[in-house]
Amino acid sequence: MRKRSEDSQMVFTRILIGIIISTIATLLVASSILYVNYNRIALRQVYRTDMNSLTQTSREVAKMTETAKSLSYQIYQDYTISSLLLYSKPNIYEITSAMEQLDNYRMSLPFIESIYVYNSKSNEFFISSDVRNGQQSFAEIDDQGITSILQSFHDYKPFVPIPRTYQVGSTEATEVNSYTYLCYDTINDNAKLNYAVIVNIKDDWLSPNMNAVDQPGKTFIVNENGDLLSDFGDRALMKNLSSEAFMQPIMQDMQQSAYFTEEVDGEKSLITYTAPDDLGWRYVRITPYDLITSDIRSMRTHTILFCVGLLIAGLLLSYLVSRKLYHPIDKVLVRLRVMEAERRGSLHLLRQDFLRGALQGRETVTGGMLEERMKFYGSSIDVQRASRLVLLRIDHFTEFNETYRDETQLVKYAMMNICTETADLHYNAEAVDMGRDLITLIFNEKEEIPQLGQPAPNRIEELLRMMQAAVMTHLKCSISCTIGTEEDSLEDSIASYTRSAEASLHRLFMGPGCLIYTADIMAYHTKEYAFPAGKERQLVDYLMTGKTREAKQVYADIVGETAAYPFTVFQLALSHLTMTLNHVRNTLKKNNQLTLDSVSDGLMLPVKDAEDISEVHEHFYRMFDELGSKVEEKRTLKHEELIRRINGIIERDYADPNLCLTSIADELGMSPIYVSRLYKQLTLKGLTDVINETRIAKAQHLLVETENSVADIAERTGFTNSSYFYRMFKKFNGVTPNDYRRKEFHSENF
Repeated sequence: MRKRSEDSQMVFTRILIGIIISTIATLLVASSILYVNYNRIALRQVYRTDMNSLTQTSREVAKMTETAKSLSYQIYQDYTISSLLLYSKPNIYEITSAMEQLDNYRMSLPFIESIYVYNSKSNEFFISSDVRNGQQSFAEIDDQGITSILQSFHDYKPFVPIPRTYQVGSTEATEVNSYTYLCYDTINDNAKLNYAVIVNIKDDWLSPNMNAVDQPGKTFIVNENGDLLSDFGDRALMKNLSSEAFMQPIMQDMQQSAYFTEEVDGEKSLITYTAPDDLGWRYVRITPYDLITSDIRSMRTHTILFCVGLLIAGLLLSYLVSRKLYHPIDKVLVRLRVMEAERRGSLHLLRQDFLRGALQGRETVTGGMLEERMKFYGSSIDVQRASRLVLLRIDHFTEFNETYRDETQLVKYAMMNICTETADLHYNAEAVDMGRDLITLIFNEKEEIPQLGQPAPNRIEELLRMMQAAVMTHLKCSISCTIGTEEDSLEDSIASYTRSAEASLHRLFMGPGCLIYTADIMAYHTKEYAFPAGKERQLVDYLMTGKTREAKQVYADIVGETAAYPFTVFQLALSHLTMTLNHVRNTLKKNNQLTLDSVSDGLMLPVKDAEDISEVHEHFYRMFDELGSKVEEKRTLKHEELIRRINGIIERDYADPNLCLTSIADELGMSPIYVSRLYKQLTLKGLTDVINETRIAKAQHLLVETENSVADIAERTGFTNSSYFYRMFKKFNGVTPNDYRRKEFHSENF
C-alpha cells in the first residue's frame, strides 16, 4: 500500500473517530430515551392496577359500613331483642330468646366478630361472639375499650367504623383487631346514653382483600390525620404516620389521587394513594420499585447487549466506510489547503474590502457580525473597545498621481503602513484605502497605554503630526487629517464616518497639512445661513460696469463667510453665484452685443478637484477678468465723461425731490430719451434706478451714523412720500429702514 503522509493519517483517524462517536452517541441517546419511556409506562400501568385495587378496597369498606348500619337498624327494631334494650331487668326467657336472635344475626354474616347490646338502665352488656356469649356488667366486661367509647360517645359519629384493638376472654385473653360500628339512643337531649347496639367487624376479613397473595406490595388505610386504620407491617393500629417521609406528600395533597416514588423502610417503592372517601379515609398501596422494573431491567440488559453488538458492527462498518471516503475527502482537503493559502495571500484585500464597504454603508455591521468578521479577517481591532476614525487626505493629489503614475497604489500602501506603525505604540490600528486621495485610519486603544502625562486629544494630535512628518520624510508628500470623535465601540465609529467625511471637505478652507476636528465642524450645523442679497447686487453692479477688482472683493467676502457653516452651504452659495454670473453674462450679451458663452455648473464648481479655496477663486476670477475686458472694449472716453457728469449731478442733487431724468437732460442740453438710452447702454442700469440707489445709499448712511427719524431721513434724501421710501428701501435691502438700523447697530456692538 502507498504510504500516507502524516496529515493524511490524521484526517483518516478523525473521520473514523467521528463516525464511531456519532454511532455511539446515537445508540446511547436512543437507548436512554427508550429506557426512560419504558420506566414511565411501567409506572403508569402499575399505578392504574394499584388504583383499581384500592378503589375495590374502598368499595368493600363502604359495603361493610352499609351492612353494619343495616344490621344495627334490624337489631334496634327487632321486637325480640328490644327487651334487652328497654327493660331494666328482663326475665330469663326474654334474655334467652334475644341472645338466640343475636347469634342468628352474627352468624348470618361471616365477617362479624361480635355484637354488643348495652342497656344503661341495668348498666349491662349482652354479648354474642364466637369466643364468649352472655351477660357482662359495665365494670366487668373484658372489652374495656368499649366502655371508654360509650363514656365519650359524643366524640364518635354513628355508623362510622372505629378501628381498635382489644382483649377478650377472662381466663386466657385474646387480642382482637376489629372495626366497631356504634348505634346508640340518648335521653335528655343527648345528655345521657340510653342504650346502644355495637357491631364489631373482623379486621382479618378486610386485610386479605387489601393484601391479596397474587398482588405484590402492601395496602393500608389512614384517616385525614394520618392515623393507621389497618394492618401495615409491624406498625400498631392507630399509629400516626404523618411524620414519616413517604406520608408527607400524601398529607399535603388532600384533593386527588396520584402516585410518586419514595423510600419506605429503606426500599425504593412506588406509592399510590386515593383521594379521601366519604369517611375521610385514604387507601395507600406501596409496591417495591424493583418488582415493577424487573422486566424493564431485563429489557435494558438485552438492549445493551444489542447495542454492544451493533457498536462492534458499526465500528467495523465505520472502518470500511472511512477507507472508502478517504480518497475523495483527501482530494477535497488538498483543494482546501490551496484555497487556504490563497486566502492568506488575499486576506489583507478581503479585510480592506469589508471595512471599506462597512464605512460606505454597503456592509452590515450590526450585532455580533462585526466582531465575527473582524476575527475572521485577522484584525487586531477589538470591536467592543473605544474607537476613533481619522481620515487622511493626500494633498496636491493631481501632482501626486503624475509623480507616481502606475505606482500610486503601492505608495498609498506604504503610506498606510507608515501610519499604522507610527500608531502601534498606543493603538491597534487599521488603515483602509477609500479610493482617490482618501485613507481612513481606525484607532482602537490598547488595554494598557503608557502614561505620557497628556490628555487623549493632545496625544492623538501629536501622533498625527508625527505621521505627517514621517510621510513627508519618506514619501515626499503632504497629508491633511480629520480627527473623528471617540466612540464607545467600532460599530459606533463606523456610523460616524459620514460626519468625518463631511468635515474633511473643510480642508478647502484650512489648506494642506491641516488638522480638522469633526466635532468642531459639526457644531456649524447649529447656525443658520442667509445668503447676502445686498452683496450679490453689488457684485452684479461691479460686473456690469466692468469693476473687476471690486467684484472680486465682494465675491471673496460672500464665499469667505461660508467657511463657518456646513460644507453644503458653501456648495449652495457657489451654485447661486454661478446662476448670478450667468445672468450677468446673458444681460451683457443682449445689451452690448458681447460675444460670451454661458457657464455651466460643471465648469463653475470645481469643488471635488479643488484642494484650496484659492483654486476655486481662480476659476471665478478668470470669468470676472473676461467680463471686465469685454465691457472695457465697448467703452469710450466720451461716454465715460458723460456718465461721470450724470453721476455727479445725481450725487450733487440727490436730496432735491425734483431730481429726475428730465432735469438732468435739461442741464446737459440733451434729449431725455437719448440720455436714458445711452446711460442704460453704458451702465446696464436705468437712470431712475441709479437715482433711487443713490438716495437709498445715502439713507443707509444716515440710518447708521445719525439718530434722525426715518421720516426725516426720507425727506433729506429726496423722498416726498414716506411710504414710497419704505417700499423702495425694502426693495433694495430686503428689510425695512428700522430693521436695517437695528441690524447694523447689533453688528457694530458684536
